[in-house]
Amino acid sequence: MNTVQWPPRIGAWYLRWDRGEVFQVTGYDDKTSKASTVSYDGTSGEIDEVTWDRLSLGLAEPPEDWTAPLEAVDVVRFGTAQNDPVSEDVAGPHSPSE
Repeated sequence: MNTVQWPPRIGAWYLRWDRGEVFQVTGYDDKTSKASTVSYDGTSGEIDEVTWDRLSLGLAEPPEDWTAPLEAVDVVRFGTAQNDPVSEDVAGPHSPSE
């Protein structure tokens, strides 16, 4: 039984009771009446209104480590001279203690 109404809230987390899956709604398209989703494992998808109404859904708390799917992304670490090409431009060629 679906305990949440259409349209879904963007940014909200939902639990699909029949599969025990948690996913977040990341967007909604009024023209196609489809919600964009991303599951905890990083799988993206779409759900239309008819499918939404048939699913066994409930609101869920975000997973403890909800950024886990993003760990596969190569993130540049800023703040070091080696990886921060603008560090000298912002700070100037001399350190503040000089």
